[in-house]
Amino acid sequence: MPLKSKRFRSLATRLSFGIIILGTAVFITVLGANYFLSRNLLEEYIGHLARSTASSTVNEIETVFSSVATSADSLATIVAKADISEDQIKDSIRAFMKINRDIYGMTVALEPHVLHQGIGEFSPYYFREEDKLGYSDLAAKDYRYLLWDWYKLPKTNNSAIWTEPYYDEGGGNALMTTYATPLKIATDGRFAGVATADISLDWLQQLSENIQILDTGFGLIISREDVIVAHPDASRVMKKLKSTMDSDFIDNYWDIYLQSKQAHEATYLNAPCRHKTGDCWVAIEPLLDTGWKVVIVIPESELVADIILLTGEITLLAIIGLLILALVIVSITRRMINPLGRLARITGDIGNGNLDIKLPAPERNDEIGALTNDFRNMRDSLQTYLEKLKETTAKQQKLESEIQIAKGIQMSMVPGGGTASIKEHSYQLYSVLRPARSVGGDLYYFQQLGNKLHFIIGDVSDKGVPAALFMAKTVTLYTGALNDDFSPGDTFTHMNQALCQNNDACMFVTALCGTLELDTGQLVMANAGHMHPIQKTQSSSSELIVDGGMALGLMEDVEYANVLHTLDRHTSLLMYTDGISEAFNAERELYEEERLLAFVAREKDINADALGTSSLADVEKFVDGAEQSDDITLMVIHYGN
Repeated sequence: MPLKSKRFRSLATRLSFGIIILGTAVFITVLGANYFLSRNLLEEYIGHLARSTASSTVNEIETVFSSVATSADSLATIVAKADISEDQIKDSIRAFMKINRDIYGMTVALEPHVLHQGIGEFSPYYFREEDKLGYSDLAAKDYRYLLWDWYKLPKTNNSAIWTEPYYDEGGGNALMTTYATPLKIATDGRFAGVATADISLDWLQQLSENIQILDTGFGLIISREDVIVAHPDASRVMKKLKSTMDSDFIDNYWDIYLQSKQAHEATYLNAPCRHKTGDCWVAIEPLLDTGWKVVIVIPESELVADIILLTGEITLLAIIGLLILALVIVSITRRMINPLGRLARITGDIGNGNLDIKLPAPERNDEIGALTNDFRNMRDSLQTYLEKLKETTAKQQKLESEIQIAKGIQMSMVPGGGTASIKEHSYQLYSVLRPARSVGGDLYYFQQLGNKLHFIIGDVSDKGVPAALFMAKTVTLYTGALNDDFSPGDTFTHMNQALCQNNDACMFVTALCGTLELDTGQLVMANAGHMHPIQKTQSSSSELIVDGGMALGLMEDVEYANVLHTLDRHTSLLMYTDGISEAFNAERELYEEERLLAFVAREKDINADALGTSSLADVEKFVDGAEQSDDITLMVIHYGN
């Protein structure tokens, strides 16, 4: 008996130590592999981080540069093609600066006696001065704009240019870069001057300072002539890049940098850090066609230190875990038999997510055998559940993704993506579309063609995806009718015929559309089963009666009449869908058209933005947080500015 007991204890001890030694060996192997794999992955990650940071920074800058350049090009087109006066040029400059907040300053500098025989040196310059526009006359003798690069280079090259950064003393009195595009006489192509738009370097400096990568990673911006435009260390700004480099970097990496200046795609390299020990990842990304570069610098040492620290912590925890495991294994192997040990290891794999592992058959019909069968049943049930859950989750995610894509597409079909505010010389326009669901059936559209403003507002008979599809078809038909120069009545007649075709779902859309002559105020409208618009002046408000036909899509061969009105100047026209008049509050009370008419009558400010936003605010105040039950669309047109 004592011999048998001694042999049993010896077997258990050897088995325990064998498992512990094997586990230790596996741990050391995994730990070593984890260190090297983690280092490789982090090196890839840091390279990707440098590239993605450079790319995102370039995209942000390019968006602003492109917007500013487009504004200058548009200004040049206006000045060169039109018989325009000096005051009109100044008005155009101020208008562009109000529209584009990214522009620091703007001017039109004319070649003397070319665009107009009676105009000599002429260069009115407007720039941002706190919350207002400052003014400086660059045609003054102490400035001499004809000698500045932003004037000479476009004239010499006969093309638009971005200047090197400079301090505009006597003009905007700030560090800036300028986009200058030449003005050309439309008839003979002669050079008539330049239109410019400036970007303040303060914005680029702030952008550079906001690039935070790990502890000491940073970004900088370099001009075509290798001048540092923006750097977290402000003392380096406006210095030549080469003057800030040591001789080792210049000898080994300057040629690579020069090659990157000729490349149209990003350049990446690994070079010694100047601000830390070790190497840095460097990404050099070109900026449009300006010749400028965005440079991102990320030190490798910071990530390697994190890897070493993490590996040490894992090692310490693993050693503690191994000691605990040794005690547990010795205890269990002395009390349990092999089938239970095998079952424990297998169930551990199941707990880690390996549901395909094979469970052993029970050796005896006892507690261990029953436990084995129970685990098998649990594993099978869990597999079935997870498969169904994955399938359901995938379908739900796909549906949500498709709905979001559909929402983006739908909103892109209406001007402003669902919210538009326009202020022109002869009119103002404000419009809002708020779907009750992710997508909806309300619509609006407007377009100015010459001296005519065309517009439409409508409400499809359903909600959700079907209504969104019908809405998209309606907007497409309307824009096509604009190209054919139909009257409002003919537009609805044409649209109704098309919407009735293959309309098995019997969907329809109520709508108002019209054309406003901006010179005379003559208004031509047509109505397809929609609520009458509200006409608002400083002294009165009332419904503007627009009689018409039935909703679009219900019956073919319906003729829609044109209804003529004339709007006095400083008159606003408010159109809406039943999402406003049928808005419910928590007590299920309707907002109703009469309430809207009363509110508009009380409102003093008849400008489009003010009247539109205050009307929506009154609806929101009425519903008091109740869930939106229908799509809401509103359009306000104010004639006369």
